[in-house]
Amino acid sequence: MTGNEAFTRGLYEAGVQFLANYPGTPTSEIGDMWRWYAGREVLIDYDLSINETVAFEAAVGASWTGIRAAVVFKHLGMNLISDALHSVMYSGIEGQRKAGLVIICGGDPGIKSSTNAQDVRLFSFHSKLPILEPASIQECKDFVSIAFELSEKINLPVMIYSPASLNHASSIVQFSKLSHQFVQQEQRYFRKDFNKFLNAIHWAQNNQTRLNSIIFKQEQGYFELEDQDLHSIEGKSEVKLTQCTLKEKEETQEKSKDEDQIIIEKQDVSVGIITSGLSWTYSHEICAIIEKDIPRLRLLQTYPINKQIIVDFVDDYEIELLLVIEEQEPFLEMQIKDILYDYDMMVPILGKNIFPREGTLSPQKIIDLLSKPLFLQDNLVYFEAFHQVLKKIPNSIKNIQQSLPIREPTFCPGCSHRNVFYSLRKATDKFYQKQNKRAIFGGDIGCYTLGMSEPYAVMDWLICMGAGVGITNGVGRFVNPKTQHVVSLIGDSTFFHSGIQAIYNLAKNNTPATVVILDNYFCSMTGHQISPSTPKQLNTENSEVNIQPFKIKQFLETLGTYPIKTLNGYSIKKMTRDFLQFFSLDGLKFILVEAECALNYKRRIQKETKANNQCTFLQIADHCTKCDECFSVLGCTAIQMSEDKYKIDTSRCLGEDCLSCLEVCPNHAIYKTVINPHLHFTQPNPSKENPSK
Repeated sequence: MTGNEAFTRGLYEAGVQFLANYPGTPTSEIGDMWRWYAGREVLIDYDLSINETVAFEAAVGASWTGIRAAVVFKHLGMNLISDALHSVMYSGIEGQRKAGLVIICGGDPGIKSSTNAQDVRLFSFHSKLPILEPASIQECKDFVSIAFELSEKINLPVMIYSPASLNHASSIVQFSKLSHQFVQQEQRYFRKDFNKFLNAIHWAQNNQTRLNSIIFKQEQGYFELEDQDLHSIEGKSEVKLTQCTLKEKEETQEKSKDEDQIIIEKQDVSVGIITSGLSWTYSHEICAIIEKDIPRLRLLQTYPINKQIIVDFVDDYEIELLLVIEEQEPFLEMQIKDILYDYDMMVPILGKNIFPREGTLSPQKIIDLLSKPLFLQDNLVYFEAFHQVLKKIPNSIKNIQQSLPIREPTFCPGCSHRNVFYSLRKATDKFYQKQNKRAIFGGDIGCYTLGMSEPYAVMDWLICMGAGVGITNGVGRFVNPKTQHVVSLIGDSTFFHSGIQAIYNLAKNNTPATVVILDNYFCSMTGHQISPSTPKQLNTENSEVNIQPFKIKQFLETLGTYPIKTLNGYSIKKMTRDFLQFFSLDGLKFILVEAECALNYKRRIQKETKANNQCTFLQIADHCTKCDECFSVLGCTAIQMSEDKYKIDTSRCLGEDCLSCLEVCPNHAIYKTVINPHLHFTQPNPSKENPSK
């Protein structure tokens, strides 16, 4: 299983009856797979929520009725739920009714699919949210039940944090039976408790005192779970590393030019490692590589940390130097320093003074950092065991990653967003030539984010979901309208996620801006989950449910008498003309571009059509002048260079259902061709003299 599949199985084994999520890499698949369970068990329910705030609050309400509930999102979702989270921590959950609440949050330390790599564990410093960190795929499953047991024991929500490297890794997983019975509908109820659930003035202060008391007891180890320690220790106490201290020779000593300018003093130092999560697995590999079984302490629960465990580890193993290995912020390191200081144990710590806050760690990266000379208490030192290993690694292996080609993100072949940005670029350039007004583009999150790259370059900021429109409230209101105009971009999924409020704010102020809403009917970037605007005939996954699609245009019409234009994403010339026309209008205006996601359309048509049907594709004629309009300006990835000629890959081309390259070709060098998979018949190539043929 992958980590996400293991999490989903763990939720099922833990007896979870309600899961809500908003899809976001690296955790999107958990919601997709949970839908499978919900479709087969009447007592299991699922909600693909509008955003993380709605999902979290729905899960809280479900748990308060007496069932186990969970919410899933990526690390950036913590920003949305933080307002509700802090007060929910005051009120807690219904632990005595075995109705725990678990948050599964996926991190992105390498910023592979996000706009930042914030360390969500830091939320616990002020929200007091307990955290568990699995280190393997098996533990992704097992930790769900542990989290619910802990949640119900301390009457608080519990978060399971995992980096993308763990969510997307895979391994053999051993299943277990259900550990918790489902609660029947007639047994569910909301238990009224004014003092618990209402956080205002002195009631909130009382709840805050209770919360702090719970966390203090957890730090002291009062809430240990049955048959489950929240820490583990491995390694031999007698293991020492050779620490080499580098010192400059005395100035009075004569030196030749070829002579080393330093002397080396060696001593054995008892080293220990404290870590958590995936870094625990790295620590095993490191010990195997350097052939030293270093004592190491793993913290399964990383907030709050059991103080006595830290003290006993350092004392029992007579640790003289402590390595705290973790990605991102010094979350563990700060807590450990506080604990050691309180117990008057002044042990030197190597943490974020050598390990980076950015990016991901790996065993090789850790060895590389520890093998170099380091400053430790004003002395320049290095560890010989790590240094010896580093010398054995060939430079060719180190340079492999640097030599790999970079894969630039781009639109799928036939994507309507490509047409929109092609038209938008043409229209804004023409408008600048005519009116001397340069366009400012408000960017947002979705498939259309790829429009920030060349050849389109139609994005001037990218902050978070909804901010493309949100920041326009300020920029569009105060820029000089004689020299600049704002074009704000937002997709249908982001529109519902967090764009409606920002759009309403634009409308009430009539802020000068052109808002372009790209509706492809699906959350395409995260796996084609349905959107509230998905038409009924396209909603194949939930066809049995009577879901009324939300009409974005009707909503826009309720905002006032603002100009609204609906465009087809596959009509390039008309889009260019209408964009140009709307830029000349004053005040706020809306352009709604509608076109089904090309990838989803292709899959749907393949299911609906028979295999022996004739297919219409596009070909490039011999008289193509290579003007680059289709290849570089439109940027369609189905068009490829082969033997110094442009050719269309029919396995990628959408053919009759796109025709964008045919429309933009100024030389009529692209033509339709009918391919019969059984006869292998292709329409003749039109001649240069009669291209219309």
